[in-house]
Amino acid sequence: MRSGWLVGAAVVLFAAGASAQIVAVPPAANRAAAPAEAQSAAKLLVPAGAPTYAIDLGAPSTEEQARLQGRAAGASNAMPVKRQLRAIGFSRQVPGGDRPLPLASLPWQALADGGKGAQIVVHSPGAAAMRLGLRMASKPSGVMLRFAGSDSAVYGPYAAPTIARERTYWSPVLDGEFATLEIDLPPGVAPESVELRMPKISHLVRAGLALLKSEPVQDIGRAGSCEVDVACVGTPAALNQARSVAKLVFTDDGGTFLCTGTLLNDSAASNTPYLYTASHCIDSQDAASSLITYWFFDAVACGSLAVPPYVAVEGGAQLLGRSVDSDWALVRLNNPPPANALFSAWRADMVADGTAIAVEHHPNGDLKKISQGTMPSYYSFSDGTSFTSARYSTGSTEAGSSGSGLLTLGSGGGFYELRGGLFAGNGSCSRPNGIDVYSRLDVAMPLLAQYLTPGAANPGRKVVVVEYYYAGFDDYFITADQAEIQGLDSGAHPGWVRTGLSFLAYSDPAVAPAGAQPVCRFYLLPQYGDSHFYSADPAECAATAVKFAGSWAEESAALFYIQVPDPATNTCPANTRPVYRFVNRTNQIHHRYTAEVDVRNCMYYGFNSVSDKDVDCSAYVGPWVLEGSGAPPDAPIMCSPLN
Repeated sequence: MRSGWLVGAAVVLFAAGASAQIVAVPPAANRAAAPAEAQSAAKLLVPAGAPTYAIDLGAPSTEEQARLQGRAAGASNAMPVKRQLRAIGFSRQVPGGDRPLPLASLPWQALADGGKGAQIVVHSPGAAAMRLGLRMASKPSGVMLRFAGSDSAVYGPYAAPTIARERTYWSPVLDGEFATLEIDLPPGVAPESVELRMPKISHLVRAGLALLKSEPVQDIGRAGSCEVDVACVGTPAALNQARSVAKLVFTDDGGTFLCTGTLLNDSAASNTPYLYTASHCIDSQDAASSLITYWFFDAVACGSLAVPPYVAVEGGAQLLGRSVDSDWALVRLNNPPPANALFSAWRADMVADGTAIAVEHHPNGDLKKISQGTMPSYYSFSDGTSFTSARYSTGSTEAGSSGSGLLTLGSGGGFYELRGGLFAGNGSCSRPNGIDVYSRLDVAMPLLAQYLTPGAANPGRKVVVVEYYYAGFDDYFITADQAEIQGLDSGAHPGWVRTGLSFLAYSDPAVAPAGAQPVCRFYLLPQYGDSHFYSADPAECAATAVKFAGSWAEESAALFYIQVPDPATNTCPANTRPVYRFVNRTNQIHHRYTAEVDVRNCMYYGFNSVSDKDVDCSAYVGPWVLEGSGAPPDAPIMCSPLN
């Protein structure tokens, strides 16, 4: 069947005065070249039987094994959380892992190219597989790393800059309870010039077959009895959509988890590998960097439990955006998907009650399933967020389905369009009348338009204000300046990584709403602490310039423009969302700005029982004090446009 028709299909426009907003994009075929002729398998360079440096972690403790229970908070009484991620591995600390590995004392072996190599073998008894977590500071040119498990599979070589660019680099999944790290130094590079740490490993309880290179194929058959293989439905729309859906395996703080994601097309049909999933799956750049996607992990025939000819793509991804409140995440894969993958269609408008829906997903990491039903109505949480819902007539969802796309048929019924991703729910095989709730792509789209509708009209001159974090300073930074964003994303300012959180503002006061104020930015000179401060209050900006003239330097009088709360009511105008400002109680200089209500609640209250979502607050609590006008916690400092 020809698929080239997908690439040239027109986007759908919604007329809005003199401009047009793109609200739907059709699917697109992958224009990637056919796979090149298979290369010879990677090999370790150090001769077999040569001495190695051993790290034996001993048997996992009860406390370590308890970490396998999952990452997210417990179930809400109102909406049991499907976001209790399916965990397949737990974190184990490496003794002395905060110190550099003693590379100078390793048993180095001469290599054929005149360089030298050494191997470190990690033993985690009982592991079905492992991922090694590495941190590399210095990265002399030509240094290469290879990895191997207990089977015959070898991965690499990986250049030192690839390892060093991540705060923690996670190796491929290495089969068995012994994992080998091989370090290859070129001629003239001394071991002591390389600074490499291994703070922790991820101990996986399920692994793969050597022939299949690390995929936990034991997941096959784990889904509930009501789940339906995509092959059993067999319609062209369902089979094509399956080529857009990937099983996700990622490691975060040493735990390894399963989710589902969907490859999205953009309005330019650029084949940029954007992947849509849930924020509770990919909630940090560390998680995104560790991402492995598994494509075509589908039943080869209806009801078959045979291992399919799937494709694994490593290399991680760049976290572009996410929302804690609305539970969506968008990443860009660092390596392209396989040639037969399909870029899914999407539609960013409201779903009518009673609309027929479908979901393609990997419940419990199993072969891809399809669930079908209807969208009964929208579902709202106490923080004001709105989600689409689903009640299934065929199949259901389970842990591992998180992030999978809510689908509706496009015009003519020939293809599916993604409308959001799975957040939570109480639907299951044992509760067929339960309800699941999904993020809304139409809600996320204002923050994703720069990626999914590149070049689209922007008459309001809206810009995305992007948040970054630097672990070394435990500090946050926001910017809407494209040059700064590009520099931060490219690593020109090492240590700063996207949190994924963002909000909208305006770049041009001439088209901004009446009352929009310029946002000033001050920089605290390094000798006083090295930080940034922002305000949309001209009086506060002026006072800061005078009071702290010797320590805080004004970098911009108008970094962007934004509306502010009504001074009489301390409330934000209609069609805006509040932005909150916190100051670090400990040092009184670091600030954080967020438009996420759930993040605000975590930072203000310090625990997670203030929302019927039971948001996991572990990443947000700390010594924070809310600054703003009004009765806390409803004390905004700015007001961001919603769309």
